[in-house]
Amino acid sequence: MPTRATVLKGEFMKVTIGATKVLGVAKYSISGLARRTHETSEFGDDIDVFEFATADGGTISLTDVLYDPTDTTGQVLLDSACLNYSKFGSGDLRFYVNSTSYRTVQSGGSMLVILAYKLDADRSGLGRCGFDVKVSGGAMVLV
Repeated sequence: MPTRATVLKGEFMKVTIGATKVLGVAKYSISGLARRTHETSEFGDDIDVFEFATADGGTISLTDVLYDPTDTTGQVLLDSACLNYSKFGSGDLRFYVNSTSYRTVQSGGSMLVILAYKLDADRSGLGRCGFDVKVSGGAMVLV
């Protein structure tokens, strides 16, 4: 019998600040690490030559979050982090992939909330908000 991939079910995922769940999150997306390159071609090269350079740690987007202005340890804290230039370190902001394992920035790195206070309202729908987080100084790792 062939080996199959482990299926990660969304019902076990969540976003937390430390051990405290951010309420209303139904979708997050981690863009991933993007390695830059430098072009190092010389005279006589027919095809461009590249070398690796620094990497962009990526951006994490929380979208379609059910807006809850009373979630002071979650949504309000993310808003405040953006407004007050606060950074989250390794393990502070966690993006769970199942009931026990999560992704966070590696030790020495940080996460900066770069989009907050977003609010989408529809007269026949539910209030929704969103956040973007920039990964800095380290890659996202699985813990």
